[in-house]
Amino acid sequence: YQVTYTVEQRITAGESSKNVRSAYQVTVYVDGSGNLTIIQNPTITSVPVKSGYTPKAVQSDGTVDSITTEDINEFLTTFFKLYPTATAKELTYYVNEGVLKPVGKEYIFSELVNPVYNRNGNQVTASLAVKYLDKQTMTTQVSQFDLVLEKNGENWKIVG
Repeated sequence: YQVTYTVEQRITAGESSKNVRSAYQVTVYVDGSGNLTIIQNPTITSVPVKSGYTPKAVQSDGTVDSITTEDINEFLTTFFKLYPTATAKELTYYVNEGVLKPVGKEYIFSELVNPVYNRNGNQVTASLAVKYLDKQTMTTQVSQFDLVLEKNGENWKIVG
């Protein structure tokens, strides 16, 4: 992957000061396990500009009834309360192996944000954001998830 990033600095020389913005590009290799390695030193490049891309908003198609929606909300609330500190072994009760990796952070669950559920056969796709409070930095952190859920007997599981 090519990653471009910018650095802004305030340069002061005697009485005068100015802001300088520089852009650099690095090449990052990602292995099969998701581990990252920078394989090229930062190289100067032009400052990137914002694209005109607008993502398509996910909408419910009405295939998930209100009782199922409530059931899924309860499952996901329970899961996302446990997820930040859960071990890989604990995750296996809620998630198929390899779908979500352990986080190992002390985030405090706040809420599910705009969950949208759609049925596809015996599975339900879930598109949502999850709001957490980061206990170390005392900031709000919002993560987006696109998940595939499946009900096995009485319990839901994240399968994709």
